[in-house]
Amino acid sequence: MGKLLIEEPYNSDVVSQILLIAGISPNLEVVYDYIFLFSNIHIGVKITTTRGQPAGVRSKYTCSESSQRLNAGDLTYAFLVGLIEGDGWFSVTKKGKYVLYELGIELEIRDVQLIHKIKDLLGVGIISFRERKGGSKMVCLRIRKKSHLINQILPIFDKYPLLSNKQYDYLRFRHALLSGIILYEDLPEYTRPLSPLNSDKSILSAAYFPAWLVGFIEAEACFSIYKANNSPSLIASFEVSQTNGESLIKAIREYLSLIPSVTVDQTNSYRIKVSSVRSVENVIKFIQKAPVKLLGHKKLQYLLWIKQLRTIERYRRINIPSKY
Repeated sequence: MGKLLIEEPYNSDVVSQILLIAGISPNLEVVYDYIFLFSNIHIGVKITTTRGQPAGVRSKYTCSESSQRLNAGDLTYAFLVGLIEGDGWFSVTKKGKYVLYELGIELEIRDVQLIHKIKDLLGVGIISFRERKGGSKMVCLRIRKKSHLINQILPIFDKYPLLSNKQYDYLRFRHALLSGIILYEDLPEYTRPLSPLNSDKSILSAAYFPAWLVGFIEAEACFSIYKANNSPSLIASFEVSQTNGESLIKAIREYLSLIPSVTVDQTNSYRIKVSSVRSVENVIKFIQKAPVKLLGHKKLQYLLWIKQLRTIERYRRINIPSKY
């Protein structure tokens, strides 16, 4: 299949090219959304950085305000848990003879504003940049200070637990941190269990699942338009996947009432990909009515996707929203 470049632009300076390739006028409202997304990266932010070094960033919210928002039931924190489920980690590693505790999340540079939003939400953390082999640029938020981890991070993940086996990592991390383990030699050996922590039914029973799902879509889903082999017609698809994530993907399939079966490949990556009118319509309805919004680059991808849907005959009966 030859995919059109509506999927994953790597930098803001290619937005017009992407829109033109997708057959969309670069003067549309979505361009302004994209420009706004990138032009506001530095609002309320002070950055002093050199290549490969951390950036010192002034948070919009204080730690106290962050705690108040969590206690008030702000579901943006459940969104964050879903995002971490896909692209984050809890690690307990060796640093000399000591233990280093870290919560981290790394995204491609196009999501630099999302990283700043997360830092603002938490009120803590250090932002840094790096370049991978091959040239792709990444932005990372790390939280290592024990008092920040205990006071700001643990309450979030206690209130909104991770739903995949990454929760095993969190429980180990939490136990070691609260036990005051400082020396690496005192750290019990650990291997993440392979048995599923949650069933698809228990995942669906989580009251915060809809907000979690938006964060997970931000991390692990893809909205695309492509032309099938030997066919002049365009097809729209929504796809989401997770390694060792059978229960998660099955829960998403059931919640969104998606038709195809969940598949698994040789790397044990479970995925579901849909393109039928009914399934695409279900995805749109969920995203439009979800308790939280997409906050990063995935928002742009979604906006481009629904713009293009209006031009494809098979999807014209769908009530495609004009705003998001």
